[in-house]
Amino acid sequence: MAEAPLRFVGRWDRREPGRAITVNSGSYLLARFDGTGISAKFDVSANKPPLPTITWRIDQGEWQEAEIAPVMQLAEGLKAPPDSAGHTLVLMARGLDEHQSRWSAPLVASLTFVGLQPSDDGKLLDPLPEWDKPKLQMEILGDSITEGVLVHGEREGKKTWPWRTDGRLAYPCQTALQLGAQCRQVGFGAQGLSHGGSGGTPAAPDAFNFFYKTCPRDEWQADLVVINQGTNDGRVKSEQFRPLYRKLLDEIRQAYPKAKIAAMRPFNGAHADDIAAEVKASNDAGDANVFYIDSTGWLGKGDFTDGLHPNEQGSAKAADKLTAALKEHL
Repeated sequence: MAEAPLRFVGRWDRREPGRAITVNSGSYLLARFDGTGISAKFDVSANKPPLPTITWRIDQGEWQEAEIAPVMQLAEGLKAPPDSAGHTLVLMARGLDEHQSRWSAPLVASLTFVGLQPSDDGKLLDPLPEWDKPKLQMEILGDSITEGVLVHGEREGKKTWPWRTDGRLAYPCQTALQLGAQCRQVGFGAQGLSHGGSGGTPAAPDAFNFFYKTCPRDEWQADLVVINQGTNDGRVKSEQFRPLYRKLLDEIRQAYPKAKIAAMRPFNGAHADDIAAEVKASNDAGDANVFYIDSTGWLGKGDFTDGLHPNEQGSAKAADKLTAALKEHL
C-alpha cells in the first residue's frame, strides 16, 4: 500500500505498514489518482459472512456500495477531469455486523484495507491540501445509533446487519458534512456506560482509550467531541450512572485538553437529568468547554425503523438539529 498519498479519517489501526484496520463504520480514506480506473484491496481472512459492506464515490459521482472482497474494481473507463487535477476517491466502511467479534482477535467485524491499485495508465497523486488542514476535527462517541445500525429496514436481498447498517447516512457523518469536519465516528451496538456491548466490546469508559483490545488510542486530537451515551443504561440508577459518566468525561478531557465536549441527551431521553447535572458539575469545576445538548423533540414516531434506531429520515433530521446546536458553541 502506498502510504504517503492516502489520508485516513476515523479510528484506523495503522501500526503495521501496508495495512489499515477499522472496527468502526463511518471510518474512511481519501485518495487522488489519475488514469481510467482504480481498484481496492482488502485482507478478508478474518471476515465471515455476513461480510462487511463499503461505500465509495469517485469525484462528485453517485455513491456506490458492495460487500468487500479481496480485490474490488471501484471504477473503470473514467475520463480525465477537465482541469487535469486527477480524480478523487472517498472509500468508507459502511456497515459491519455488530454481533461478530470486533474487540478481540479474530476481528471478524472489521475492515482491513491493504491498498489501492490505479489502472495501468494511472498512479496515485499527492493529497489535496485541505485534507491535511480540516476546518474541524470531531469525534462522536456512542452506541448502535452512532454506528448507524438499522438506518435501513429490510430490503430485498439486503437483510443482513452490514446492509441494514449505514455509517454514511447515520447522523454523525451527516453532521460532519454540514460542519465541514473530519469526523471519527465511534459506535458500538448495545454498549452502555455500565456494561459492554455486542461483539465483545467493553463498557464505554473502558473502551474510549482503545481502537480495539490490542490497539491503544493514538495521538490524534479532537477540536470537538460529542457524547451520545445512555440509551442502553435505562435500567441503571442515577447513583451508578453519574460516576460512570463523570469517568468518561474525565477520560475525554485528559485525552483532548483543548476540545469542546458536547454531552447529548440520548434520543430516548435516558438519564437526561443525570447528564445535564454532570455537565453543570464540570462547569462549576471550571471547565467551561463542556456543554449540554437537549435533543427533546428532535425525532418523531416516523423517524425510526424499530422505535429506537433512527431511519434514514430520522438520521437526517437528527444531523440537522445537532449541527444547529453545535454551531451555537463553535
